[in-house]
Amino acid sequence: MEKLELIFIPSPLMGHVGQLVELARLMVSQFHHLNITLLIMKLPGDQIGTDYTNSLTSNNHDRIKFIHFPCMDLASFADSSDTGFMNDEVIRRHKPIITEVVATHVNGSHRAPRLSALIVDMFCTPMIDVGNQFGIPTYIFFTSNASFLGIMLYLQTLNDEHGQEISELANSRTELAIPSYANPVPPSVLPFVLLNKDQWSKRFVRYARKYREAKGIIVNTFLELETHALGSYDDKTPPVYTVGPMLKPEKRTSDNEVLKWLEGQPKSTVLLLCFGSRGWFGVDQVREIAIAIERSGYRFIWSIRRPPFEDEKGFPGEYADYNEVLPDGFLERTAGKGKVVGWIPQTAVLADEAVGGFVSHCGWNSVLESIWYGVPIATWPIYAEQQLDAFQLVKELGLAVEISLDYDCTNKNQRLILADEIEKGISEVMDVDSEVRVKAREMKGKSRMALEEGGSSLASLRRLVDDFM
Repeated sequence: MEKLELIFIPSPLMGHVGQLVELARLMVSQFHHLNITLLIMKLPGDQIGTDYTNSLTSNNHDRIKFIHFPCMDLASFADSSDTGFMNDEVIRRHKPIITEVVATHVNGSHRAPRLSALIVDMFCTPMIDVGNQFGIPTYIFFTSNASFLGIMLYLQTLNDEHGQEISELANSRTELAIPSYANPVPPSVLPFVLLNKDQWSKRFVRYARKYREAKGIIVNTFLELETHALGSYDDKTPPVYTVGPMLKPEKRTSDNEVLKWLEGQPKSTVLLLCFGSRGWFGVDQVREIAIAIERSGYRFIWSIRRPPFEDEKGFPGEYADYNEVLPDGFLERTAGKGKVVGWIPQTAVLADEAVGGFVSHCGWNSVLESIWYGVPIATWPIYAEQQLDAFQLVKELGLAVEISLDYDCTNKNQRLILADEIEKGISEVMDVDSEVRVKAREMKGKSRMALEEGGSSLASLRRLVDDFM
């Protein structure tokens, strides 16, 4: 069989890089004629992300190669108003560099494998132009779910073909019929990144238009999880391939105190609270969470981050002393029952059978990890598309209980979620006999079958590789 080369271009966001690395590993293990080169960009100011991407290796696999580009100076991104715009600018500045890399592969030795495709992250749509320049087909890797892909394409059609001002949907007095969701969608769960005029017009509608130009769209989901959404796309959507669940590889951890502590805890008794690499709360909200945890009486692991300083472009940091934000005496009173920490190896924690529930921001990486390990979620979205993820988990899939569906850190009028509401969500997610827990276990089995011989995602992956030929 002819040997082929693929170039993977993830965006410089930690969760996005990790998914594509995992896809590369799956592909080379299944298809011995594939060689993959990953082009790794860094996001200035994101130290956790940079440390993570630097830790990724091919695991001594000679058919996976990494090209790491140096991190650009954070000070040169002063005009980028937030992380999303800075991410786009990093990608734009790398376009000529990546063009040179692709040219080298195209014009390389005749003995080298043929470069047959570019696989580019959902935010790296400018790289479609690079593929076109060299006559190389480009596929989008969509790191979120099939439902969110559907709403992006649907809103792009409303915008471009029907003149709909997308930001006005926030004022709708009725729930919205969106094809990729089985149930009507409340305007309150539409994310800021779709409703904000700048985010929509300068970022998301542009991405969606470019998706239509791709040879195919690869989505990190599986058929059994999102059957409705996968059947909802219009006839102008390129072929969609489901290859999930791709779990972000964990940064190597040795001698981790949280994992050691978990070893002594009974099965399904520990609550995990973790809100992603960019998740943080103000002091008042932290204290409401602390009150709820203490009242609930459950064992817990709580990953808590310091709000970002003004020059940190939205990236939270670590507290030197948790007592500065927690209620007086909280750490002493809960010392035997829980751990308050900063960064944690989330995947490894969820994999431990002692963990029985997960209070999560509902980022798609975290959702897939919870499904893979059968841990039910209590939803607390914060930013990006997480409000829609929370809605889908609770109202469409029955895999989560609700603390909030529409919490939004970008909303200046965001109300405090009170301790009573949080405690109720904790009690529901930790209920060992709940229907949500049963469904989580069932979906765990389906998620693993999808990637086994005869499974839906492995079959879809084979169709994709056939298309490369």
